[in-house]
Amino acid sequence: MSAPLELRNSVTGKIFPAIGPLLIGAIFGFGALRGLAVGADGVLIIALVALGCLGLGYVIARGAFDRSVQVTLDSQGFRDARAGDVLVPWAMVKSVHLTSGKGAAMLNFELTREPPDEIKYAPANALDLMLPFGKNIVHMEVSSLDVRGQDMVEAIKTFAPHVVVRR
Repeated sequence: MSAPLELRNSVTGKIFPAIGPLLIGAIFGFGALRGLAVGADGVLIIALVALGCLGLGYVIARGAFDRSVQVTLDSQGFRDARAGDVLVPWAMVKSVHLTSGKGAAMLNFELTREPPDEIKYAPANALDLMLPFGKNIVHMEVSSLDVRGQDMVEAIKTFAPHVVVRR
């Protein structure tokens, strides 16, 4: 019996994505201040855009300091605290597929039936919203966690050898 794998947020996986909105917010904020100094029109809109970008950057960055367990993999199944914190037993999982590219990684679990209602379903892309099939797929974002996706796949092979790993 292997010890459970408990995954937490990665500091770099949360801080780096926040840099862009924070930088854009700072630039727009500087522009709003300059506009106020010269008495330009439309400064309110620029200030609102600055505040929106800074707020988005803050929301993204604050996850870097949350050290609570986000995902648990053990002999019973997997549990994602970010998506309902519901145990999905390995008996329900048919296959798993690790997708990655452009700095992001996602585990796609194909289940034998629809996932529990408590799981917050987040489509992987716009195609999932339009197509009626794939309702038994659970997407788990893993690029912001402190373990690589491939290491998670290896743990799944250990905990649930019956689960097919698709490439």
